[in-house]
Amino acid sequence: MKILMLSGIFAQSDEYRATHMAETPDSLLADGLLARGVDVTTAGPSIRGDWGSYDIVHLNHLTRACLRAILPRHGSTGRTKVVFTHHASGWKPWLHRVVRNLIEWRAESVVVFTEDERRRLGGRVPDEKVDTILYGLAVERFQPERRLAPPPGSPLELLYVGQLVEFKRVHLALRLLRRILDQGQPARLRIISHRDTLRPELEALARQLDVTEHVEYLGTRTRDEIGPEMASAHFLVLPSRREGLSTVTSEAAVCGLPTLLFDVSGSEEQVPAGWERPDVDDTERFFDLALERIDRYDDCARAWFENADVVRSRLSVERMVQQHIDLYSRLVLGPPRAA
Repeated sequence: MKILMLSGIFAQSDEYRATHMAETPDSLLADGLLARGVDVTTAGPSIRGDWGSYDIVHLNHLTRACLRAILPRHGSTGRTKVVFTHHASGWKPWLHRVVRNLIEWRAESVVVFTEDERRRLGGRVPDEKVDTILYGLAVERFQPERRLAPPPGSPLELLYVGQLVEFKRVHLALRLLRRILDQGQPARLRIISHRDTLRPELEALARQLDVTEHVEYLGTRTRDEIGPEMASAHFLVLPSRREGLSTVTSEAAVCGLPTLLFDVSGSEEQVPAGWERPDVDDTERFFDLALERIDRYDDCARAWFENADVVRSRLSVERMVQQHIDLYSRLVLGPPRAA
């Protein structure tokens, strides 16, 4: 089989990937397929040329390549099959929704990460076209640790990892920090980000909340560097209104790092059994739960430590690669015949 895998990560320079985004689920998949001897070409979404020589074009994320795939004159017809993995869920502008609906209609397979994500499709895609494949994670980079509450007088360490963009709602992490300090608990929020779009607004809010001296911007970190940052944290704070099986939450889970998050897509695969995740609009419940969990930190830390091996086994790269090989083979060769 010849596979063309398109994703924004493959358009980035080696220097950018080293400091901003060394690995993603799509890059791990491509590397794993190559290691298994599959003929894979990787490229950014703006690739030109004929797609007709490939058996599979695998589109990752909603990009301009999806528009091209919708138009048959660009070579994505005939024997070439299209696989689309969205990597995200939640509300989108109307034009994005139009393109999403068209590429889901055009694709032979729409890959989702979890059954929850399949349910959130709401029947928009015929069930027989949907394949559920959990992404893989380089779990060897992250070791589980049994955490302890900070000693009296020592700060509670909060960690945020991700882009400083609107849907991530980092302002809620700042407001949570203020509430923790108001309870008399010393605390600090460390922020790792490779995209500082809203940093000026966040810094202004921090001044308004009088928490500036408790916030530290660490800039970018490589995947190897994120593990030690997580090791020194008490909570990961991820207040996003939408995710699609968040990679950073998975990394926290295999570290045993308790995570404060909403009921976003894929989160049920990452959190310990019974870990409440409020609705994305219920910010007061999010704050209340956080304060409750700080009060019973040892119980929370134990639950996440015990859950780490469960998540680790779910997110095997080898399992992800084999399931994609099975999917591609089925699309190209047809379903296996019964014996």
